[in-house]
Amino acid sequence: MSNLEIKDQAAQSIVNFLKTHAPKYEGYSIESELKKDFLLAKKKRRDKGKQKTKKSKILTRNERKALGFYVIPRNSIKYNDMLALHKVWSDYISQLLEVEEQVPDSKSKNWVQFTQSLYRADFHGGMMEVVRSKCPSYVGKKGICIMDTKNTFKIVSEDNIVTTVPKKCSVFNLFVNDIIICIFGKLLCARPAERSNKKIKSYLHPDL
Repeated sequence: MSNLEIKDQAAQSIVNFLKTHAPKYEGYSIESELKKDFLLAKKKRRDKGKQKTKKSKILTRNERKALGFYVIPRNSIKYNDMLALHKVWSDYISQLLEVEEQVPDSKSKNWVQFTQSLYRADFHGGMMEVVRSKCPSYVGKKGICIMDTKNTFKIVSEDNIVTTVPKKCSVFNLFVNDIIICIFGKLLCARPAERSNKKIKSYLHPDL
């Protein structure tokens, strides 16, 4: 005899007992009441598997922004504290781009792969300098990138000042060990997570 048959027999025995001993009232039915509340009833067993688990709520981007997650005060970051991050980034970008001595020539077969890898890279920890900008006050700003957003880089310079540089109107030099790579900020105007899945055309000299 299966476990299900044993349970059914036990349930039926309890039903028969209640029919015999429970007080009888007009309009009252043992079977109808047990179908609602009786723990051994089949309806309860079927509903048990349909219970939904509560999902933990994750903060949206707007909620994180409202809480100040993306705000970095101008004098809150020390340059020396970011050197360890820059060291990690240097190892990461060297392996990603596979460059040892120089950047591939634009006519070589490795150029497309190189540019795609570069523009999909994570720049947090990268050493960069603004070499051209529609706003002259940004030119010459150099430091370690501490935040890469959709439209800006936040960099901390050696004097411990955090500067927010708009990407769209700027050209940057990126320092990878002993190699200097020129990058156009307008091609990086996407969030890092989105940029990693986006194919970017290999423009050599786009206008600012």
